Amino acid sequence: MAISGYGILLPTDGSYPAIAATVRAIELARDRKGKLIILKVIGVEGAGMEKIAEDSALMRTAGIDGVAYAQDMAKKNGINFEVVYREGAVVGEIVRTATEKQVDIIVMGSSTIKGLPGLYLGSVSRGVIKEAPCDVVVVKLTEDEMNRAVQLAHEIAAAIKAPPPVKFDISDITKSNRFRTGAILLAIYGATYAIFIALAVYSINVRYHHQPQTPIFSIETLNMNVGLVFGFAVIFLAIVMAVFFNWYAGRSEKKSGGN
Repeated sequence: MAISGYGILLPTDGSYPAIAATVRAIELARDRKGKLIILKVIGVEGAGMEKIAEDSALMRTAGIDGVAYAQDMAKKNGINFEVVYREGAVVGEIVRTATEKQVDIIVMGSSTIKGLPGLYLGSVSRGVIKEAPCDVVVVKLTEDEMNRAVQLAHEIAAAIKAPPPVKFDISDITKSNRFRTGAILLAIYGATYAIFIALAVYSINVRYHHQPQTPIFSIETLNMNVGLVFGFAVIFLAIVMAVFFNWYAGRSEKKSGGN
């Protein structure tokens, strides 16, 4: 499905060049008020020297999710974005996505490494440039950009592995209206239940010792046993309190915006 407005395709993974390309794509999307298409291609695993060359050329960094990083950057900059996952040949899937989405430009990372790894990675960027239906920007890292990308990658990895601790303060709970309301309802129910137990024990004691008093729970009113009525009343009170507290808690949560 084609997109409306200025479309930018960002093929990304966990490599340093991809991080630099992400920064460039975000800047372009912000300036052009365009939409960012974040593409993750799950390629067929290479074997032997080809796989080693690819990993070396891309300088992949373990523990970094390139897609998640691009999403986070887009959100922070107020950029409209879409995530697309494809499986297959990297060049073919990049070109196919660019064609289907009718993007205006492809922004991708590349390496300045020479030798066999550079030749392997270079074939990917050259293939995209040759087959793409739109302009292609290949971000080649300078030494300063590489150092910045490495630093940024380490910061991302550290944030993922060590999220900031959440401070827990019991006073945040005890000072809330919901806690106080729940405590009052619990106290009322506890007092009522204690009275019920006390009267039951008293009635049993009177009957056991054959005292002249009439056991309270043996008294009948309106053809109903007082003890049975009291017992049902205690159960009914618990249900009413639970329903009321559930309603009150939901109402309070809506007023506080879910906090």
